[in-house]
Amino acid sequence: MPTILPEVTGRKVGDGLEPLAVSPRQACLLLGVGNTRLYALLAAGELASYKDGRMRRVSMASIRARIARLLEGEGATGAAPRRGRGRPRKTPAPAPEARA
Repeated sequence: MPTILPEVTGRKVGDGLEPLAVSPRQACLLLGVGNTRLYALLAAGELASYKDGRMRRVSMASIRARIARLLEGEGATGAAPRRGRGRPRKTPAPAPEARA
């Protein structure tokens, strides 16, 4: 992860080491979701986490498993269904019936 500080840890960022667990903030960045959505995923059991003292950690294995599940459900095409941009157009109201 780019948060490794070489002056503190004594290792370079490109050592090929990957953390086994990350903070909730890092998990949000990795998944591209917000804090509320992340904690909803934790509550639903889709992500595994643990507490180490006062710190919560989310396992990288559960993050990878979630991404794999999402890709399987999508058919692994990589293309999301195309939706229109912006708000839907208003449909014109039907014309009032003429009274005879």
